[in-house]
Amino acid sequence: METSNPNPKNSKLRILVVDDHPNTAITLARAISQLSPKLEVLSARSAEAALEMVQDKPIDFLITDMMMAGMNGLELVEKLQSHPAGRPSYVMLVTAYDVPGLKITARRLHVNEIVVKPVRPERVCQLVAKAIEEMGGETPTKVPEIKTMVKILIADDLPDNISLLTRYLTNEGYTCIAAGDGAEALARARAEMPDMVLLDMNMPVKDGFETLQEIRSDPAIGHIPVIILTAARLEPMDMQSALNMGADDYVTKPFDRRELLARIRTRLRVKEAEDVIRRRNRELNLLPEIGRELSARLDVTDLADIILRRTVETLGAFMGQLILIEGAELIQYTHQVSSDNHVSFSSELPDLQPLIKQLQENRQGLVIDDTSKDLRWPMNNAACAMVIVPILGRSDLLGLLALAHEQTKYFKQEHMLLLQALASQAAIAIENARLFGRIESMQRELSSSILNNIAKPLADIKQNCQSFGEVGKLNENQKVYIKNILNSTHTIEEQVNKLLAAAREDLAKYAHVTPIKAATKSNTVPQKLEQAKTQKKPMPITSAQL
Repeated sequence: METSNPNPKNSKLRILVVDDHPNTAITLARAISQLSPKLEVLSARSAEAALEMVQDKPIDFLITDMMMAGMNGLELVEKLQSHPAGRPSYVMLVTAYDVPGLKITARRLHVNEIVVKPVRPERVCQLVAKAIEEMGGETPTKVPEIKTMVKILIADDLPDNISLLTRYLTNEGYTCIAAGDGAEALARARAEMPDMVLLDMNMPVKDGFETLQEIRSDPAIGHIPVIILTAARLEPMDMQSALNMGADDYVTKPFDRRELLARIRTRLRVKEAEDVIRRRNRELNLLPEIGRELSARLDVTDLADIILRRTVETLGAFMGQLILIEGAELIQYTHQVSSDNHVSFSSELPDLQPLIKQLQENRQGLVIDDTSKDLRWPMNNAACAMVIVPILGRSDLLGLLALAHEQTKYFKQEHMLLLQALASQAAIAIENARLFGRIESMQRELSSSILNNIAKPLADIKQNCQSFGEVGKLNENQKVYIKNILNSTHTIEEQVNKLLAAAREDLAKYAHVTPIKAATKSNTVPQKLEQAKTQKKPMPITSAQL
């Protein structure tokens, strides 16, 4: 991605590191500051604090964590795009969730690099150094070049072996990095994050067994496949120990080139499948996090904003739409990613009633590869891909959640499954919000009923009892009778006041049930949505909004 030149040769580059972990931001900022004396490195523990720091003076580089309390990393990036002094020239997003679509969403917001945790400071420093060099700045020293192809680390103390293996692998299109001993192999693995390690067993400083053990015990690099290379056939017990430690395969020297390459390709295919599983696990880890954020809201509009923002960010869509069914009406909410290249659709969508009926009957979502070739869409509709899933309540359909992407055939089955899981959480939150609304309405009606039907008649009784003495003189029996009436009235009045106080307390408690700071409202919710709420009329839905 292209970056603007902030003239780093003539002034200090300002780099801002943002992470809500107590020590991560400071540690990373300290490591980056060691690259060059011409860097001014700042750190912040929240997106809000970061915005405060750049009010008066812009930054050149932004390195931000994705998931933070309150405003997340993408929201911070979006706000800095409109900074009066100009947006950052380079943006790095650090995330624990390599979910589908995140790179596309980040690219729309001009994010230059996405780094998936766990990541070491050395890796971030490499990326920063490379960015400085590409922007024409002074290149920091002692920073290794960053490779982008499939990368294999060769750990061997014999230069001839490294040269031979490097020639074999580069001819196959792999990128090679080398290490002469076990300690260097560990350092290069942590800094370069290779896709595979070819590990010689007989090396100085640390032998292959010790190096393998440390690789497998390090969460950051423990998933990297390791193929053992040995000059002599190991004893069965030694090979068993190596495999038990986590070696994926072994090759005995002198090796056959074709056999070695076949074993490498096999292990890389297995790693690719394992990477998919790890990514799916990270996606699943998103669900409870989003669920917690939804459970802290009881307002449907707030829920709609969170649901759309998080689903659009997670799946890389350029637009999302939430349509809720309220009786005979369809209420819609829309969120669109801010971008320099907006994709607009001017033609109207087809009648949603058949689609809603289909979702009610099948209770499953659908993927549309190309809306211009789908018979349900008008022939003049611009081509885009869509994924639509139902929001299913306990007994009926609450609405639907739809995402659009400008690239045809973008959405896959895995996107729909993840979106359906998110829609299930949204359904629970929406039903809770509606239930709270009904309870709140009932409590207010009860309070009003108590005031009008009980409290006021009681006041009339008390006033009438007090006015009896003005009509004429009362005998003792009449006085006792009126006194008993007043005492009973007073008791009932106390109970009524307790009921009213309990109702007010419940309303106040639910009104403050959102401890999480409310996210920035989407500025893409159509204005006529508010009209539909006030006028109570069904709102026509056009493809310009979906």
